[in-house]
Amino acid sequence: MRVFAGAGEASGDRILAALLKGLRAHFPDLEASGFGGPLSETQGLKSLLPIQQLAVSGVGDVFRRGVFLTSAYLRLKKALREFQPDLVLLVDYPGMNVGLVRYAKRLGLRVHYVAPPQLWAYRNPGPRLHRLRRSLNGVSLQVLFPFELKFYEPWATRLCQGHFFSAPSGSPPFGDRLLLCPGSRREVLRRNLPLWLQQVSDWKNGIDILTPKYLVKDVEVAVAEWSAGLRLRSATGGLYRGPAILADSEEAFSRAASAISFPGTMTLELFLHRIPTSVWAVLDPLTLWMGRRKLRNRFTALPNLLLDKEVFPEWVGTAKNFKRQPPILQNASDISDEDRIAIQKKMGLFNGVETGVQACLELLL
Repeated sequence: MRVFAGAGEASGDRILAALLKGLRAHFPDLEASGFGGPLSETQGLKSLLPIQQLAVSGVGDVFRRGVFLTSAYLRLKKALREFQPDLVLLVDYPGMNVGLVRYAKRLGLRVHYVAPPQLWAYRNPGPRLHRLRRSLNGVSLQVLFPFELKFYEPWATRLCQGHFFSAPSGSPPFGDRLLLCPGSRREVLRRNLPLWLQQVSDWKNGIDILTPKYLVKDVEVAVAEWSAGLRLRSATGGLYRGPAILADSEEAFSRAASAISFPGTMTLELFLHRIPTSVWAVLDPLTLWMGRRKLRNRFTALPNLLLDKEVFPEWVGTAKNFKRQPPILQNASDISDEDRIAIQKKMGLFNGVETGVQACLELLL
């Protein structure tokens, strides 16, 4: 059984890996080709493009990488046509995947698309929904949250719901370190991490930085540049050793007392692990302007968006803003039971893998 699979960033790679693992239980001879990260590759995906080159953020980044992204899209279309898969399985990453869905339909292929564009976040989703309907009508769609169903129900041929987040923690964090989560995209990391480090360098109990494995070297460079020339000492009089770089999220969460995170799915993971978090986002000016113009809500963190209130304090601005008046790391406070219950109701069942695998089987069998 052949699957053409695609995920263009770390969160999608995690979802795709789980789905490929679930499908392999039904099809031991499964052959997967497409694009994804190291987690999907451990499940047998032959990735045609490195995920660190595909993950982009912001309008400026897309413009800078336009030639490469166009070339990558054409290469993936050719690979999809030549591979002749039994199933096309795509996750999020709409800038690439919506076009691939449209092309797969033209080829008469069966498609399951997980996490289509989150239309609920837009101020005016109508025009975007109209364009998506032309591209996605006739394929199997899996939205993450129950309230997203209403956007696709009027016309989706196959529609299901199920998210892929970790089960919520039953107890508050017991670590003592500050966890930095600067995102899974190279340009975001380079724009944010050096400024964050300057602002939190006096954290007494130590700092961890959580990053995908494919960005570890970029983090090491950022940390080395920040620490060059510093002669900091710990409270015990020893030499300051600098932040620890971690690629295992569960290890990082277990060590954390509080966190700073770039907006994205990581903010919801931190919420579910009950880790008090400040959300900081250093953006390029064009992306900041476009976001304020198009998005319906002033919030950027996923828990804040889901609850429509500031559960996690946010700071959003440009590098110039940050240098002039950086955000203050606020005192950590536990997440209330009321907010945790409300979030879980908004999220629905924690059954994304089972739902996704079943949707694929219905297409195949």
